[in-house]
Amino acid sequence: MRQLYINGTIYTMANEKDKYDGVIVNDGKVESVLKKEEISQLHKEDFEVIDLNGGTMIPGFVETHIHVMGTGVWLSSVILNGETDIETVKQKIKQKAQSLEAGEWLIAEGYDENLLNGIRLMKEDLDELCKDNPVIVKRVCRHAAIVNSKALTVLNIDNQIKNPDGGSFEKVNGQLTGWVYDTAMEPFEELSLNEDEQSLTKHLENAIDYLYQYGITGAHTEDLGYYDDYKDVLNAYKRVIGNNDNQKPFKVRLLRHFSVYEQMIEEEASFVEGWIEPDAMKFYADGAFGGSTALMKEPYLDKQNGENYGLAIYTQEEMNEKVKLARKYNGAIAVHMIGDKACEMVLDAIELYPVAEGLRDRLIHISTLNEDLLERVSKLPVICDVQPQFITSDFPWVEDKLGSERARYLYPFKSMLDLGIIMGGGSDSPIETPNPMLGIHAAVNRQTYGESGGYYTEEALSVFEAIRLYTTQASEIAQTSHCTGMIKSGYEADFTVLDHNPFEIKPEALATIRAIKTIVNGEIVYESV
Repeated sequence: MRQLYINGTIYTMANEKDKYDGVIVNDGKVESVLKKEEISQLHKEDFEVIDLNGGTMIPGFVETHIHVMGTGVWLSSVILNGETDIETVKQKIKQKAQSLEAGEWLIAEGYDENLLNGIRLMKEDLDELCKDNPVIVKRVCRHAAIVNSKALTVLNIDNQIKNPDGGSFEKVNGQLTGWVYDTAMEPFEELSLNEDEQSLTKHLENAIDYLYQYGITGAHTEDLGYYDDYKDVLNAYKRVIGNNDNQKPFKVRLLRHFSVYEQMIEEEASFVEGWIEPDAMKFYADGAFGGSTALMKEPYLDKQNGENYGLAIYTQEEMNEKVKLARKYNGAIAVHMIGDKACEMVLDAIELYPVAEGLRDRLIHISTLNEDLLERVSKLPVICDVQPQFITSDFPWVEDKLGSERARYLYPFKSMLDLGIIMGGGSDSPIETPNPMLGIHAAVNRQTYGESGGYYTEEALSVFEAIRLYTTQASEIAQTSHCTGMIKSGYEADFTVLDHNPFEIKPEALATIRAIKTIVNGEIVYESV
């Protein structure tokens, strides 16, 4: 039976003023959008009538950069995100330690010393909380972590260890502190994430249910290459997502980590059209601001460890080889890039080895820019995955690391849009909370909810522009703008229904808006109580 959605305000996102009073859905597609007078002429008994209860319907939110499986794993870990009291942090870790079996890893996520008055836990602290099990406490940026002595022992690492390429082991007076950065933390992550297909399936189910609560109908995710076998991850996706009775309707595009990219192509890994689609080859160019490992053209101002420019995961030559690998298979790349030097290196590589016509390389985070880099990006066939919440997480402390001149070009979203650069919004969950309304609030206000002022507000977006990051611009990134991203006849019936109208509420209150319904292909997958 056809569905009729009424008693709400429907924004098609064709433009800010294009709004309607009803929508008819037939077989998972939008049949028509209606004004009140058109609704009054319908025979309601011919439809399944769905009351929006005064809510505001927009096209379904899509996260363009997230780790869906990683979010599921995060949900099962010790969650430290947002904690501001070090004793609470310690208590959470200690309590979890008491429930572990022998040899089981303790994983904690979201540690942020900037919220803890700069207090940095060390391995000795973790040893006191949990000495018999290996522990990894991941910093909120996921480019640094603290491990305990047991974890170091499991990997046979002692004070003589040398830094790997693209990473480092922090030492004081030649002694390991327990802090590991970027590639140095990868072996710990790999051991701690010893998940089988069954547990991955459960993590994925939990993650999708969690994302539904925020009105998210689909995501561009990067999970392949982090668990023992990419096949386990891919099979979990195939088991969980789809349109069968025991599956969850959710649409994903899977970035393929470079470590499994060639293998997946040669083994002819299969996907599910319309639900699980393959995407570009992913790799990292640098680290993050939190650990001062984002690669910068000029050194950081906080010289705790002497002159520091951050970490280059690869040399320019090695990065060029990564791009050539993708091009060998006629593919695009997707690159994590935070610092301006990392951005410059990536642009150099893709200018040297252009992407095939019709494809677009994906620049992830692209946090630190300047006028020259902006101009170069605007002339290339690229798409940009940005995370507006990074504004609220990084400021004001990032200015102490970079200075105001460079901080002015952190997350310059307005300048990017004005240059015609295609941008999609994401949270990088579990780095940030996967709530698009928090991202929209950050993009519009450039400030944390509840605080006044804003950081470099000349780069603020309008509400319409910010919502587009998660709707129409997300469809541009997926190259599906012919059938998704708007509420339009013939388009897929993916909707998010909000409890307040974002175009009418005060901008500083955008973060308080909640999703009350999430609809995928005409199926209501979430409804708030």
